[in-house]
Amino acid sequence: MTIRLRLTIYWATVLAAILLVAAVAAIQLFERQQFSALDAALLEEAENTADQIQRGGTASAAGILKRLTLETDIGPGRRARIVTAHSEYGNFGDVHTIPPSFDPALPTHPGIVGNRAFRFAVVPMLYNGEIAYLQSGVQAGLVEESVSGLRNLLLLMLPIVLMLCVGGGYLLAGRALRPIESLHAELEAIGPTNLSSRLTVPPVADEVGRLTAEINSLLERLERASATERRFASDAAHELRTPLSVLRTGLEVALARDRTPDENRAALGAAHREALSLCRIADELLMLSRLNGEVMVDRQRLNLRALLSEIAATVGPLAQSREIKLTVDAPEDVFVNGNTGHLRRLIINLLDNALKFTPAGGSIDVGLKSDTNRADTPRRRHRRGNPSRGAAAHFRSIFSRRRITGRRQWIGLEPVPGNRAGAWRRKSQPRIFLRAEPRSW
Repeated sequence: MTIRLRLTIYWATVLAAILLVAAVAAIQLFERQQFSALDAALLEEAENTADQIQRGGTASAAGILKRLTLETDIGPGRRARIVTAHSEYGNFGDVHTIPPSFDPALPTHPGIVGNRAFRFAVVPMLYNGEIAYLQSGVQAGLVEESVSGLRNLLLLMLPIVLMLCVGGGYLLAGRALRPIESLHAELEAIGPTNLSSRLTVPPVADEVGRLTAEINSLLERLERASATERRFASDAAHELRTPLSVLRTGLEVALARDRTPDENRAALGAAHREALSLCRIADELLMLSRLNGEVMVDRQRLNLRALLSEIAATVGPLAQSREIKLTVDAPEDVFVNGNTGHLRRLIINLLDNALKFTPAGGSIDVGLKSDTNRADTPRRRHRRGNPSRGAAAHFRSIFSRRRITGRRQWIGLEPVPGNRAGAWRRKSQPRIFLRAEPRSW
């Protein structure tokens, strides 16, 4: 059942109850008004007749009562009489109009006695020296006919009014829900590939307008969540690509020719280190996805010189396969407090970018020294184009999105816009710099 139909049913139920109560109240008020008007006319006429009889005496009573019963302006079935405790005088009029019997407890002031069929005005008076009552009555059929006519009219009109109101309510409900239908159509047009679309906010700040604004806010959050998911997948692929490439190249180089047991042991050790690195990356990515980026970092004191030498030995086969010379210039030990796995991936990513944008026959120099001012990223020079800008932008994009430690500066570096692709502000003392050049310049 649609909202429009439910609203119409609710409206019809409430309206029917209101019309029913109003009709009953109207009938009762109309009936009371008709009887009140009849009673007032009867009582006024009876008082005037009693006054005339008292002034004219008992001889004129019969004639006055006869003339009274002939008047039909108040209603049909007129009847008039004078009664005392012992007898009845001048009983004239319609015998079908039944007057009330004498009651000693009747009030000493004028009043109305009767029911829905007959109405009598009773006026106390002196007749032949004793207390008597003038009873002037009429049949109340006209009042009942008027009430019955009103009742029949309402029984005929109320269903018509109810149907018209229900039909109008159905149309108005459809018009009021038209913005909801528009929202439904716009929402159906929004899919996973176009989360940037937004609903049209109506100009009126009503409930639909507030609902539209909330839905747009929800779509914005969904778009950000979807973008975060895509960035997470891209970052995960980037984090896993370089170690996998290093591992594959090292194994290919190891299998390219026969090697001594020591060389095989060294190749297996390098492969084992890369496998452990891949496991750590997978664990951290899993933890990142579960904790929404709030991952604690385990920092320890480490030697960057030893780490650089280890990484250079691991990436060396990949550089040789691309005919690129890789050298490390780290004459002294440099100690820092950091996470070994994160710093290792940082340096591998730097070397990976250098390998990517250095042509065959070129060279990559990796240097390490203590410096409190800044750290340099790869600087490459080529005869055609400016691939160093692409490398710097790619490098900046990766590190600006990383959240493995719960902070953006997990590697101790943050991007600095500038003309030089190698300028970066840093938060650790050591300075790692790379220089990549083609064979001839």
